Amino acid sequence: MSWETYIRIIDQVRGHTRGERFSISYSGMGEPLLNPLLFRFVRHVADQAVTSFASNGAALTENNVRKLIDSGLDTIYLSFNGDDAESFSRMMGGLSYDQVLGNVRRAVALAEGTRLKLRANVSITKANQDRVSRIKAQLEHERIEPVTFSLCHSRGGNLRDPTVCDTPPMQVDHWACDVMKNTLFVDWQGRARICDHDLHGEYELGDLMTEPLAVILERRQKLLEDSSGLKICRQCNDVMRVGGTFPLASRAGGVFRDWLYYLYQDLADPLSEANEPMKWIFQIYQKEGRADRFVNRLLAIEKSVQAELSQERNDRAVAAGRTEGLARERDAVVRELQLLQSDRQALAETKDRLQATLDERDRQFAALHADYVAIRRSWTWRLGQMVQRDIARLTRWLQVNRTFPRREQ
Repeated sequence: MSWETYIRIIDQVRGHTRGERFSISYSGMGEPLLNPLLFRFVRHVADQAVTSFASNGAALTENNVRKLIDSGLDTIYLSFNGDDAESFSRMMGGLSYDQVLGNVRRAVALAEGTRLKLRANVSITKANQDRVSRIKAQLEHERIEPVTFSLCHSRGGNLRDPTVCDTPPMQVDHWACDVMKNTLFVDWQGRARICDHDLHGEYELGDLMTEPLAVILERRQKLLEDSSGLKICRQCNDVMRVGGTFPLASRAGGVFRDWLYYLYQDLADPLSEANEPMKWIFQIYQKEGRADRFVNRLLAIEKSVQAELSQERNDRAVAAGRTEGLARERDAVVRELQLLQSDRQALAETKDRLQATLDERDRQFAALHADYVAIRRSWTWRLGQMVQRDIARLTRWLQVNRTFPRREQ
């Protein structure tokens, strides 16, 4: 991929995400470290995106690892499919086990304390399916975890060799996979495809160099809504299609990917969790070639248990709702009592203020009455009363003489 193509793609993604953080993986067709622009690609989006890629580890030289760290890369997913020189070389196209392991150890040491994390994914084929426990243990010993597993697949029907992989295809009704729903694959020329298994470009969604990203995403959505499915999807048996699915309703067994490891994990007794009657009945089912019915029976029990648990949760929810209702009623009563108590206290305070006012008025009245009594006992008050009476008599006499004047003799 050229720098100009990359910039055009990233500009479209930035416009679509509108400032939100996005995820970009430089993987799909080939070894990413063979592109000399990879470090510049990562640095260009390191402050806006979660960046990663898958690598076979052959090009994880000290210089490359340091440049990846400086660029701000988040994660490298190592494809590490063997635990010794022979099995590793057979699984990894002739790569040197010792060289890659040395690269991995140095990369782990250099990445310590930095943003860069190293993870691993193991592809399980007939050549290494009996060694997955040892591969996992070795990778964890090298401080690489988590380690995930993917069952060998045909890349959408493009790779066919039953001596390497005979994984059956999934049912048609599962064709709209997690990858197609959540990931947009863009090839080195800027053309969008439904996934990286479209090795021949038969299912192109559009060209990001000439078309808006929104138009391409709309086309993908229409494909997802088409229940008939595509040929490449009907032939696909990639675990990533349902990698995050929980086989059991209780989720007790983990996601689908975990079951792949358990399928080939080294176990002294595969039925160690079963009691003797259970082992015996399983042997009968297995002898009759009806182990699938045994599984169906277990799934039916799981479904029944989940239904009972669901009912119990609903009953608890109802009880909790009633309890919550009673608690709300109790809180309402408490609030009313608090308001009554507050009103009572306010009334008491008002009563105290009124009583204090009355007491003050009584005191003032008593003082005024005492002054009145003292004044009436004084000679000046009595003299004033006599003068007042005389003035009143004189006033009445004058009024009488004015009304009836004396006749002349």
